[in-house]
Amino acid sequence: MADTVAARVDDAIARLRVAGVASPEADVWSIVAWVTGLSRGQAQAKALVDPELLDPSQISAFDQAVSRRQHREPLWHITGRAPFLEIEVDVGPGVFIPRPETELLAHQAIAEAEAMVPSAEMVHVVDLCAGSGAIGLAIGHRVAHTAVTAIEASDDAAGYLERNVERILPDRGHVIIGDIAVATQSIPDGTVDLVVANPPYLIEGVDPLDVETAQGDPADALWADDGGMAMIVRVVEVAQRLLRPGGVVLIEHGVTHGGPTCEALSSAGFRQTATENDLLGRPRFSRGVAGSR
Repeated sequence: MADTVAARVDDAIARLRVAGVASPEADVWSIVAWVTGLSRGQAQAKALVDPELLDPSQISAFDQAVSRRQHREPLWHITGRAPFLEIEVDVGPGVFIPRPETELLAHQAIAEAEAMVPSAEMVHVVDLCAGSGAIGLAIGHRVAHTAVTAIEASDDAAGYLERNVERILPDRGHVIIGDIAVATQSIPDGTVDLVVANPPYLIEGVDPLDVETAQGDPADALWADDGGMAMIVRVVEVAQRLLRPGGVVLIEHGVTHGGPTCEALSSAGFRQTATENDLLGRPRFSRGVAGSR
């Protein structure tokens, strides 16, 4: 049995690599961080000077977590929280785990919100298809003059969303559970400054899934009809109704959806439509500015 944290880590990395885990080193050190209550960087630094960093109870928790990850259970289901920009959101079975590529949309949304002068007391942000609430909460956490309304249809996902809002943005966050077109009827038309959305857009039978996504993420957060555009079109329709003139919508989508999303935005009266690429040069999200009502 491995006696030092370095030996345990090396053994765990080897096991995860054989199991086909995409990022074994990062995952193992994330597990070390989780069981010790440190950040990943702190855990790695402390392990250099303290070869016996883990106490017996932490060793047991580490071994159990590595075994679960070896069986391809999603890492953030094991730890219970997923990082997203400067926050961590509660996640688990029944809610979509936020991805690093979505942080690009969140960065843009934060920049948009920071530049907006509140038309009322606060800049009103609506996060459609919110899931865990990662996008809206990241905006609210960074930009103090925002109020965030998160809309989610899934009861399972809404449980995580409500906990995250209560923990991260209790005074400026609000959750509405229901279909986006119905749930947003309580928001007066033309009163929202910024709409963000990461709707389902994968095409069943076309887009491949890794093991963790297939086993860990809810299907209704992944798949969409009409070539992946069905929910995107609905987001555009809702955003067109909610946004004030000059308000902004940002929608994440698949690599083939940049053109169709911009077309949908333009048809709904949005101006200055554009698609932004991710760090690999793939179309990742599109933006539009609401015209006069």
